Order: sequence, then C-alpha cells, then structure tokens
Amino acid sequence: MTTVYFVRHGTTDSNIGGRFQGSTDVPLGEMGLRQADALAERFRGMSIDAVYCSPLTRAVQTAQGVCRYLACEPHHEDGLREVDGGLLENQTNEFNEQNYPGSMTTLRADPAHFNPPEGEPSRQVWARVRVAVERIVAAHPDQTIAIVSHGFALMTYLGTVDAPFEEMKPRLVSNASVTTITYQRPDEPCLVDYNDVSHLPDEVCFRSKFWKEDVNGKETDRCRS
Repeated sequence: MTTVYFVRHGTTDSNIGGRFQGSTDVPLGEMGLRQADALAERFRGMSIDAVYCSPLTRAVQTAQGVCRYLACEPHHEDGLREVDGGLLENQTNEFNEQNYPGSMTTLRADPAHFNPPEGEPSRQVWARVRVAVERIVAAHPDQTIAIVSHGFALMTYLGTVDAPFEEMKPRLVSNASVTTITYQRPDEPCLVDYNDVSHLPDEVCFRSKFWKEDVNGKETDRCRS
C-alpha cells in the first residue's frame, strides 16, 4: 500500500487580497512562510520517501518546508500546477464577479463545469492531475510520499475520490492543509483524512471571504479558504 499526503501550498498575498491566482507565479507571503514552518514541524521525523510539487513558486516553497527535516528534496511535476484562469488571472474576486459572473458562480456552485474565459476547463485540470498522481503513485509502491499542489487542482482530484467527476463538490482545502489517501493500486484511492490543519496555529489560519461559506450559506471548517 502507498500512502500519499496531499498538501495545499501556503497562503500568498494574493490569497489575502482576494485575487484569482491560477497559473500566475506568486510566492508565499509572510503567513505562508510561517505555514511552511508549521509543515516542517508536522513532517519532522516522519518516514517520507519522496516529495513532489507543482513548479509554481508558492508550491515549491511549501514543498521545501515539508522537506526541511527530511532526507529528500522536492521533485517538480508540471501536471500538479494550478488551473489556467485565462482572463480571471490576477484579478480580484470582486472584479471577476462583476465582469464574469457566470464563471464565478459556476466555480463556487458547480466546479465540474468551471471553464474560465480563455482558460483551462476543470475537466482538463482533473485529467492532468489524475494522470500525474497515478504516475507518481505507480513509481512508489508500498512507500510514503507527499504531493504539494494548489486549491482548485486538488479540488478536482480530491473531490472525485468518492464521487464521479460530474458530482464534484466545491470543497476547497485550506492553505497548508494535509489530506491523506492510501492506494492499493494507483487508480484506487482511499480517503483516510481530509483537510487536516491541526499543525497550524490559529494565527496562521487563513479564511478567505470568497470561500468562507459554502453554496448553502453555511460557514465551513476551520481555516477553510
């Protein structure tokens, strides 16, 4: 059995400013760097055989935190990068809701059909992330690894572990959270633990205004962003 810890990158200033990052290469902010420190402590002393990450800076910096006390360095995997948001990229959520209301409503309510203008449809994101994860898992039978990726990219993969793609829920894991999945085979994921933020002090838990409520108006879990 292979065990994979899926980690979302730490918080950036664009996260805090409510901007759609997508494929824009943004580094971690001060809070994100502190979250990377917390991840370093969380994984200290654990037996991790390999760490993979998106090539975007915020994911690389987070993966470096994961690896800080481990005997491995992060491997870059292009298939783990974030969605290309097209015309939504680097704009505030308020701007996008005013100018692209259909896309933003779909993002929050029906992410399986999210297709940003001049960007990458969610099914394409899901397909490349799934291929990348299955390839990584196949390369590490009976080992323990960590994968560092992004909010929407992880939503497409984690949201289809227990449901068909078309029924994917708008459940965005928190910045610097850890979700644990085991595999008997690369295409047979079994969810063990979801969106664990127990390693994060309260002062570095980020709650975004855009994702703090689900589609039914109910507040989400601690640190959900």
